[in-house]
Amino acid sequence: MAVLDWYTDPAQGGGEPEWVGDDRWNPIVMEAVKLRQIASEPSVRVLVGDHAVLVSGDDKHVVGVVFIKGHPVVKSVVRMVRQLLRPRQPQPSVSV
Repeated sequence: MAVLDWYTDPAQGGGEPEWVGDDRWNPIVMEAVKLRQIASEPSVRVLVGDHAVLVSGDDKHVVGVVFIKGHPVVKSVVRMVRQLLRPRQPQPSVSV
């Protein structure tokens, strides 16, 4: 339905959140971002009727996703969000 990707750390080019999807969800997702900060939790899930809003992140990067509850893709989306927020490991250099 909608996705928020927000680098909040100025060192990472932080600034405006990037948004894709139905703009009507934007205020709800942004409130879920605030709720995550207030609760001091790495992620929160907010249920809104037949939809769920998952917001996850840290002090540098926040991702929010709006999806239909019980949809078969939900498990994969949650896993993808976790992987996206995992710190990246340096790639080993290969010499030829």
